[in-house]
Order: sequence, then C-alpha cells, then structure tokens
Amino acid sequence: MPSRTVRSVSLMLILGVSLTTAYLATGAGDRPTPAFDGAALYKKLQRACVKVLVDGHMDGSGCFVDADGLVLTAAHVVKGKAGRIEILSPVMGRLKARPVVVDLGNDLALLRVDGGRKPYPWLKIADRMPPPTAPVLLFSSPLWRHDLVLKGSVARLSPSYCWQPALRCYIRSFYIAGASPVGSSGGCWVDTRGRVVGVQSGYLNNEDKSPVGIAFASPPDAIRKLLATKRSREVATLGGAVEELWTQPPGFIARLPKGTQGIATAALHKDGPMGKAGLTKETIITAAEGKPVAYLDDLLSIVRSKKPGDQITLKVIEPIGKPQREVKVRLGKVK
Repeated sequence: MPSRTVRSVSLMLILGVSLTTAYLATGAGDRPTPAFDGAALYKKLQRACVKVLVDGHMDGSGCFVDADGLVLTAAHVVKGKAGRIEILSPVMGRLKARPVVVDLGNDLALLRVDGGRKPYPWLKIADRMPPPTAPVLLFSSPLWRHDLVLKGSVARLSPSYCWQPALRCYIRSFYIAGASPVGSSGGCWVDTRGRVVGVQSGYLNNEDKSPVGIAFASPPDAIRKLLATKRSREVATLGGAVEELWTQPPGFIARLPKGTQGIATAALHKDGPMGKAGLTKETIITAAEGKPVAYLDDLLSIVRSKKPGDQITLKVIEPIGKPQREVKVRLGKVK
C-alpha cells in the first residue's frame, strides 16, 4: 500500500476514535432525546400516591415508598392525631394505617398500611435534589380537589431552615418555586422521571398570610435516611422563633451598637430553653459555640448538630446599653 494511503487511513482512524471518545464523554451525537410522556408519568404517580385520612377527614397526601406498604407523608399530617388513620388509594382502596416513625426536624413520617394486596405500587427516592431551575412536579390532593400534578422548579442550591407552625419548630427543607395549595401537605415532589425529591411541608407567605408561590419540601437525603434506619429522630430546639437582625424595624436596629449582626429572638415559647436562660424578645444572639451568626442557617445548623439536653453557649446583647455577655442554654426537644 502506498505511504500516502497508509497516512490517510491512519488519520481517518485517529479522527474516528477522537469523535467516538468525545461522543461518549459528552453525550453529544445524533441520539434522539426521549420525549417527556406526561400522561405515563401521571398514571405512575396516581397509582403510587394516596390520600391520608384521620377520622374520615382528608388531612393530607402521601405515597408508597416500598412494595410492602410503607407510606411517606409529612409529620404534621399525623402528629398528635389520636384518631383512626387510613389511606385512600386508587389501586388498593381504603385501608387502615399506623405511624411507624417520624422525623420532626424534616417534617417526615412513615406509615405502615395494614391489609391490601402486595406488592404495592411505589416510587423510588432520588439520590439528590435536582439543581436550581430544574423542573419538579407536585402530586397531591388539595382540599376539594383530587390527584393534581402541579409544576414547579428548584429555587435553591441547598436546603435551609423554615418555620413550620403546625410543629412549632424549624424544619430543614428545600425551596421550590411553584404552587402548593392548602391541603397539599405530604404530597410528593418528584423529578421528571418520577423519583421522589421531597415531601410538601409548607409555603412562604406574604405579611397578609397569602401564599407567594414558594413551597417548602423536605429533602431527599432525610427521606433516604428515615427509610434506611426506620428510627424516629429526636430534634433539639432553642424553644422559640428567631429572625435575622436586618429584618427587624429600623428603630430597633438603631438602638444597638453600630454594625451589630446577629439573630433576634422574635418569639419565645413559655418555659422554653431561651426563656429559662434569661433571654427576652429583645435579645440579639451574635455567636453560638464561638462562631458568629448572622443568618438563620448559621445558628440553626449549630443547634441541629446537638441533641436535646445538650448545652450550647451563646453570645448575646440587648439594646439597653448592657455589654455583650455569654449565656448557657440547655436545649429542649421538639415534641
């Protein structure tokens, strides 16, 4: 074979190998992207999702998360409910259920369904929340409506802490830009493949209490942990609601030393840990365990690293001319 032909063949082989490598590495090429089949996904979700009834009243939604009859829902849907708990499934009908474990810090609960025919139709749990702006879907049955799928998008890269009024504590959750009507609690947020990425817990309100289209969803890592351990988790609390200092009225901020950053104790529970330690509604927490705190997540992540009964050291200041001081607070337990 002439040398020119050999060189040409060699170049063609090298080019072919390079293109194949690039194709495999990047996923580029002429492979068709599978079309999103909304009808098929809806039917899959409808089969696996349920309504949660307490004494015959629909208190929320949920979904099967294994073939043996475990149902995932929000803790506040069933917490403290002494009545008869049931689930209503389009496949299995109406069945008795009982709480197995709860994680109040992430507003999660697992119910065990009694009766029905195995295997139950169930949904897988995603490894992680999709990235910001990725589409996600809420499947739930809000009040006076049944089996709705609502579109949203992930609004934050990592979870944060949100106040859950029904539990009177902060829960760890993702923000999702999307509708979450009243009665959607416990509904599953899923990705476009139908994998559970969160459980509907609450929503952001305006000052007049109207929703603003931001939902709170319990994170997938907490769901996976609850399923793996099947153990209820005790959650530490300071015993009250707190707010970032820069959200307070300008007149209040002006009473503090210039440049103060910290967390305001907005509402203290009666006989709670902060109140017992001498904190008031005008106390500003500037540091916890020696670390400055300016954002809620700064403080609450430290609190959540502790157990109920542990002692935490806070630096605090009040707007009455007193110097900054240290206080010891013995953490309580979310009940």
